[in-house]
Amino acid sequence: MKKCELTAEHISDLIKSELCVHPRLEPVDLYKLLYQTLYGPSHIVRDQGQVSLNISSELWQMTAAYTPLYQNLGPIYTRISLSVLKTGNSIPDRQQKIDALSRWILASCSEYDDVSSDFFSCWNSHLPVMQSLLETSPEAWDKASALAEAGKIPSHSELFHRHYDPHYRLVRMDKTDHYQHFMELNQ
Repeated sequence: MKKCELTAEHISDLIKSELCVHPRLEPVDLYKLLYQTLYGPSHIVRDQGQVSLNISSELWQMTAAYTPLYQNLGPIYTRISLSVLKTGNSIPDRQQKIDALSRWILASCSEYDDVSSDFFSCWNSHLPVMQSLLETSPEAWDKASALAEAGKIPSHSELFHRHYDPHYRLVRMDKTDHYQHFMELNQ
Protein backbone atom coordinates (compact mmCIF):
# COMPACT_ATOMS: atom_id res chain seq x y z
CA MET A 1 0.00 0.00 0.00
CA LYS A 2 1.30 3.44 -0.91
CA LYS A 3 0.78 5.87 1.94
CA CYS A 4 -0.33 9.39 1.18
CA GLU A 5 2.90 11.31 1.51
CA LEU A 6 1.52 14.80 0.98
CA THR A 7 1.36 17.23 3.86
CA ALA A 8 -1.46 19.70 4.40
CA GLU A 9 0.97 22.45 3.36
CA HIS A 10 1.77 20.63 0.12
CA ILE A 11 -1.94 20.14 -0.61
CA SER A 12 -2.59 23.82 0.10
CA ASP A 13 0.23 24.93 -2.23
CA LEU A 14 -0.92 22.49 -4.93
CA ILE A 15 -4.50 23.75 -4.85
CA LYS A 16 -3.51 27.43 -4.74
CA SER A 17 -1.30 26.84 -7.77
CA GLU A 18 -4.11 25.04 -9.59
CA LEU A 19 -6.56 27.83 -8.78
CA CYS A 20 -4.14 30.35 -10.32
CA VAL A 21 -4.05 28.32 -13.54
CA HIS A 22 -7.67 27.10 -13.53
CA PRO A 23 -9.77 29.31 -11.25
CA ARG A 24 -13.04 27.83 -12.50
CA LEU A 25 -13.19 24.32 -11.17
CA GLU A 26 -15.16 22.04 -8.91
CA PRO A 27 -14.24 19.51 -6.21
CA VAL A 28 -14.17 16.72 -8.79
CA ASP A 29 -11.35 18.62 -10.54
CA LEU A 30 -9.42 18.77 -7.27
CA TYR A 31 -10.04 15.04 -6.90
CA LYS A 32 -8.49 14.51 -10.34
CA LEU A 33 -5.57 16.82 -9.49
CA LEU A 34 -4.85 15.03 -6.21
CA TYR A 35 -5.12 11.60 -7.86
CA GLN A 36 -2.74 12.63 -10.65
CA THR A 37 -0.32 14.14 -8.15
CA LEU A 38 -0.15 10.87 -6.22
CA TYR A 39 -0.37 8.23 -8.95
CA GLY A 40 0.37 9.92 -12.27
CA PRO A 41 -0.65 7.86 -15.30
CA SER A 42 -0.84 4.58 -13.37
CA HIS A 43 -4.45 4.03 -14.50
CA ILE A 44 -3.82 4.00 -18.28
CA VAL A 45 -3.68 1.09 -20.70
CA ARG A 46 -0.10 -0.20 -20.86
CA ASP A 47 0.14 -0.47 -24.65
CA GLN A 48 2.46 1.97 -26.43
CA GLY A 49 0.62 1.72 -29.75
CA GLN A 50 -2.71 2.50 -28.08
CA VAL A 51 -1.25 5.39 -26.07
CA SER A 52 0.25 6.87 -29.27
CA LEU A 53 -3.02 6.40 -31.15
CA ASN A 54 -4.99 8.10 -28.36
CA ILE A 55 -2.61 11.08 -28.36
CA SER A 56 -2.71 11.37 -32.15
CA SER A 57 -6.51 11.22 -32.18
CA GLU A 58 -6.77 13.84 -29.46
CA LEU A 59 -4.37 16.14 -31.31
CA TRP A 60 -6.60 16.14 -34.37
CA GLN A 61 -9.58 17.07 -32.19
CA MET A 62 -7.87 20.01 -30.49
CA THR A 63 -9.27 23.38 -31.52
CA ALA A 64 -7.13 25.60 -29.31
CA ALA A 65 -3.84 25.46 -27.46
CA TYR A 66 -3.99 24.16 -23.91
CA THR A 67 -1.91 25.98 -21.34
CA PRO A 68 0.16 25.76 -19.33
CA LEU A 69 2.43 23.70 -21.54
CA TYR A 70 4.10 22.19 -18.45
CA GLN A 71 2.46 22.06 -15.03
CA ASN A 72 4.29 20.49 -12.11
CA LEU A 73 1.86 18.67 -9.85
CA GLY A 74 4.27 18.02 -7.05
CA PRO A 75 7.51 16.25 -6.41
CA ILE A 76 6.96 13.49 -8.99
CA TYR A 77 4.49 14.15 -11.81
CA THR A 78 4.04 16.88 -14.41
CA ARG A 79 1.21 17.55 -16.83
CA ILE A 80 2.49 18.10 -20.38
CA SER A 81 0.09 19.87 -22.71
CA LEU A 82 -0.42 18.15 -26.04
CA SER A 83 -0.08 21.63 -27.53
CA VAL A 84 3.70 21.13 -27.45
CA LEU A 85 3.19 18.51 -30.17
CA LYS A 86 1.17 20.74 -32.50
CA THR A 87 3.76 23.34 -33.40
CA GLY A 88 4.75 23.40 -37.09
CA ASN A 89 5.73 19.79 -37.66
CA SER A 90 5.54 17.46 -40.57
CA ILE A 91 3.38 14.43 -39.86
CA PRO A 92 6.41 12.09 -39.48
CA ASP A 93 8.08 14.56 -37.09
CA ARG A 94 4.90 14.86 -35.07
CA GLN A 95 4.52 11.08 -34.93
CA GLN A 96 8.09 10.77 -33.65
CA LYS A 97 7.23 13.22 -30.86
CA ILE A 98 3.99 11.36 -30.09
CA ASP A 99 5.85 8.05 -29.87
CA ALA A 100 8.52 9.58 -27.61
CA LEU A 101 5.83 11.00 -25.33
CA SER A 102 3.94 7.71 -25.21
CA ARG A 103 7.12 5.83 -24.22
CA TRP A 104 7.75 8.45 -21.52
CA ILE A 105 4.19 8.10 -20.22
CA LEU A 106 4.51 4.34 -20.01
CA ALA A 107 7.88 4.64 -18.26
CA SER A 108 6.13 6.95 -15.78
CA CYS A 109 3.54 4.34 -14.82
CA SER A 110 4.00 2.77 -11.44
CA GLU A 111 2.22 -0.14 -9.85
CA TYR A 112 0.57 0.66 -6.55
CA ASP A 113 -1.20 -1.70 -4.21
CA ASP A 114 -4.68 -0.78 -3.06
CA VAL A 115 -4.84 2.63 -4.77
CA SER A 116 -8.55 3.05 -4.02
CA SER A 117 -8.17 2.63 -0.27
CA ASP A 118 -5.01 4.75 -0.11
CA PHE A 119 -6.55 7.53 -2.19
CA PHE A 120 -9.79 7.56 -0.20
CA SER A 121 -7.79 7.87 3.01
CA CYS A 122 -5.70 10.72 1.57
CA TRP A 123 -8.80 12.46 0.20
CA ASN A 124 -10.53 12.33 3.57
CA SER A 125 -7.49 13.47 5.52
CA HIS A 126 -7.02 16.53 3.28
CA LEU A 127 -10.69 17.34 2.69
CA PRO A 128 -10.81 20.19 5.25
CA VAL A 129 -7.83 21.93 3.61
CA MET A 130 -9.39 21.58 0.15
CA GLN A 131 -12.76 22.81 1.36
CA SER A 132 -11.15 25.86 2.91
CA LEU A 133 -9.58 26.81 -0.43
CA LEU A 134 -12.50 26.09 -2.76
CA GLU A 135 -15.85 27.45 -1.72
CA THR A 136 -18.67 25.54 -3.36
CA SER A 137 -21.78 23.61 -2.44
CA PRO A 138 -21.74 20.72 0.02
CA GLU A 139 -23.35 18.62 -2.72
CA ALA A 140 -20.35 19.15 -5.01
CA TRP A 141 -18.01 17.98 -2.23
CA ASP A 142 -20.28 15.00 -1.52
CA LYS A 143 -20.19 14.02 -5.21
CA ALA A 144 -16.38 14.07 -5.26
CA SER A 145 -16.19 12.17 -1.97
CA ALA A 146 -18.56 9.50 -3.30
CA LEU A 147 -16.28 9.03 -6.32
CA ALA A 148 -13.27 8.73 -4.02
CA GLU A 149 -15.06 6.17 -1.86
CA ALA A 150 -16.04 4.16 -4.96
CA GLY A 151 -12.48 4.32 -6.30
CA LYS A 152 -13.56 5.87 -9.61
CA ILE A 153 -11.33 8.17 -11.64
CA PRO A 154 -13.44 11.08 -12.89
CA SER A 155 -13.20 13.27 -15.95
CA HIS A 156 -12.91 16.98 -15.42
CA SER A 157 -16.15 18.71 -14.48
CA GLU A 158 -18.51 20.30 -16.97
CA LEU A 159 -17.52 23.70 -15.53
CA PHE A 160 -13.84 22.95 -16.17
CA HIS A 161 -14.58 21.85 -19.75
CA ARG A 162 -16.70 24.93 -20.35
CA HIS A 163 -13.78 27.24 -19.52
CA TYR A 164 -10.77 25.13 -20.50
CA ASP A 165 -10.05 22.55 -23.16
CA PRO A 166 -7.78 20.12 -21.28
CA HIS A 167 -5.43 18.12 -23.47
CA TYR A 168 -2.46 16.86 -21.47
CA ARG A 169 -0.63 13.76 -20.34
CA LEU A 170 1.18 12.90 -17.11
CA VAL A 171 4.88 12.08 -16.92
CA ARG A 172 7.60 11.68 -14.34
CA MET A 173 10.25 14.34 -14.79
CA ASP A 174 12.84 12.10 -13.12
CA LYS A 175 12.78 9.77 -16.15
CA THR A 176 15.81 11.66 -17.43
CA ASP A 177 16.43 9.75 -20.66
CA HIS A 178 12.82 10.17 -21.77
CA TYR A 179 12.78 13.82 -20.71
CA GLN A 180 15.97 14.63 -22.64
CA HIS A 181 14.87 12.78 -25.78
CA PHE A 182 11.45 14.45 -25.77
CA MET A 183 12.94 17.92 -25.24
CA GLU A 184 15.47 17.37 -28.05
CA LEU A 185 12.63 16.50 -30.41
CA ASN A 186 10.73 19.62 -29.35
CA GLN A 187 13.47 22.21 -29.86
